[in-house]
Amino acid sequence: MFLKTPRPSTDQRVRSLLQKAARRGHEKIVDLASVRLEEGGDKTWLRSRAIVITFEECWPLAASLLIGREPSSKRIALFSVAGAVKQKDAAGLGAMAYAYREGDRSMLAVAPEHRALKIVAEALRRPSAFFEWAFTQSRSEAASCVLQSAQKYLAAATWQWDKACILAGALLAVTGDVPAVEVADPTTGEFPYWVALDKHTPQGKAVLAEAAKQVNSTYRRLIWASFYLESACVNSLSPSPWWDAERAWRLRKAGLSLDEAKELWSRARVLVRQRLEAEAAPLRRLVESVTPAGRVQEELP
Repeated sequence: MFLKTPRPSTDQRVRSLLQKAARRGHEKIVDLASVRLEEGGDKTWLRSRAIVITFEECWPLAASLLIGREPSSKRIALFSVAGAVKQKDAAGLGAMAYAYREGDRSMLAVAPEHRALKIVAEALRRPSAFFEWAFTQSRSEAASCVLQSAQKYLAAATWQWDKACILAGALLAVTGDVPAVEVADPTTGEFPYWVALDKHTPQGKAVLAEAAKQVNSTYRRLIWASFYLESACVNSLSPSPWWDAERAWRLRKAGLSLDEAKELWSRARVLVRQRLEAEAAPLRRLVESVTPAGRVQEELP
């Protein structure tokens, strides 16, 4: 698959930081990172990512998702995700359904059920037909609202795996109840900026490759262990069986059980953190020099 080359002005560190902060519930960092991305000309990416993050991290919030032209609408969406107990089944189902569409069948051994995988995979090919069918299956106002958001914002997702996540959220809405969104306990303590420098950034890739050698692991095993045990950490998580299944599947493909991944990351984490804390200092200065956008809290429903 051809991947677009980011613009020279794109700061992958801030992009990565935004999602890590939203996952961990650090609303102030979400605000600062959003403003920095807007100031850097990343407005289109930020809009797309606010939509995808909503479906990935807490898909029931899609029922109230409203992203307009004004920058505050993106921040409101991201603030809502940061403050919520996460519900990640759309992320898990979407990732496995995308792989299924690409011809991979290895997830069938761990998937909670197979029909949903096939429906989302087919929806990627024929989204219009999927939505036509899905609206006939909707049995609640909340489900219809999630469907409307998925249909409205599907085109904003850049990659097919992001589209699969949005379609997965739509399917979950019509094949079961839309769970209530719970407010997470406030996040305390400072944000660990080093976690933003993961496999999505040049700095993180280099350090992870070096750490893999030091702990006698492969790079592939370490990046997946670091993703599920560090990068994907959230402030609070509701039961998410599709997410659990995706994690087990990805780790198994890398040759790891969950316990083995935990053991590997426990050995590598201190090495990675020591190297990346120095690398993260310029990122922290860059982001914390931003003037907060303000008024976002007041605009939240």
